[in-house]
Parts: sequence; structure tokens; C-alpha cells
Amino acid sequence: MNVCILYSADIGEGSVVGAGSVVVHTIPPYSVAVGVPAKVIRKRGEKKEG
Repeated sequence: MNVCILYSADIGEGSVVGAGSVVVHTIPPYSVAVGVPAKVIRKRGEKKEG
């Protein structure tokens, strides 16, 4: 929802981009990215400790 992907950006296979994010750089495969600009916060499949 309302994600902006700039021309030079690429989203890797299996990646997820959060709502309202602006993707300005390449997002690696199987990553979760959010924010303005979008930043990778974790890899998909990794468990959070805690």
C-alpha cells in the first residue's frame, strides 16, 4: 500500500516491503525492508531472539 519504488531500485526475490516505504536502493533477496528510505530490518526466515 502506497509504496514508492524509484527507477534505479531493485527488489530481490522473496522480499517484503512495508506499507508507506520509499525504496531508493536495491533490496537483497528474502529481506524485509521498511521506512523512508526503506532499510532492511531483517532477513525472512530468521527468528527474533527474545
